[in-house]
Amino acid sequence: MKSKIIIVLFLVLTNLTFAQTYDGLQKLGNISQNVYFSENAKERAVKISTDVAKAETYFQKQFNVKPSYTLLVLSPTDWKKYAHPQAIYGIPHYLPDGRLVVASENNDFWKRNAAPVDKLPQELAEKMKATYTDKNGEINLTNAFDLLAIHELGHAFQSAAKMLGQRNWLNELLCNILLHTYLADNDPKQLPYITVFTKTAVSSFPTQRLKFTKLEDFEANYNEIAKNFPDNYGWYQCRFHVMAGDIYDAGGASSMKKIWSMLLSQKQKLNDEELLKLLNTDAALQKAIANWNQ
Repeated sequence: MKSKIIIVLFLVLTNLTFAQTYDGLQKLGNISQNVYFSENAKERAVKISTDVAKAETYFQKQFNVKPSYTLLVLSPTDWKKYAHPQAIYGIPHYLPDGRLVVASENNDFWKRNAAPVDKLPQELAEKMKATYTDKNGEINLTNAFDLLAIHELGHAFQSAAKMLGQRNWLNELLCNILLHTYLADNDPKQLPYITVFTKTAVSSFPTQRLKFTKLEDFEANYNEIAKNFPDNYGWYQCRFHVMAGDIYDAGGASSMKKIWSMLLSQKQKLNDEELLKLLNTDAALQKAIANWNQ
């Protein structure tokens, strides 16, 4: 796999059975969450679970919903046991049985997602180096991927609220809106870990490598893109987050709450015309959708 941009998969599974016990993992104690981690991963489990817990508290206050989930912080070996069987190591994902899965180690997938700074325009290169350079002087996207656990937490909230998924792209966009809004309002120091990378990825990705680019393409070919065109899927996710940032900049947390309530109120699947009419009631969302192909 030669993906150059981030991939965040909300994997909807059917006809698969998973173990509900976590033999070989350690449980993080003295917290209300269910958090299990691989050997030597306690420090990372504490870091990630702390951010997720703060975001969970924030979203509970906003939506009056309490999700049920189990956070797994996994080594490559344990990943093979407890993550989705088609998810390569390093891809955060949420499973319908409540598992929220993240990697415990920096890995080749994350490294491949970092565009070579020497091939970027100077301004973008400087932002990437300022945001992601680690103690060894290398570009390291660990902080960005760790925060994506909050995106996956958004899917847990959608599930707990019994929100009817109108479209796959809208489900993903909403989780990016939740992530961006939480960080912007509660933890702005960490916001650049998401925004710098996604904006750089979108602006620098070679368009000739994209088989699909439209929102309707994402909807019609969701499974194919996720499984067979991971770089293309990642491009969509980065675009969704840039879109989420634009929506936040236009309306702040009010836009998040309005869009959440708007979608939650729908108890039937809308056709395209009905959905567009609904989404057009939020000016920021309407503008973001209209600008997609520009």
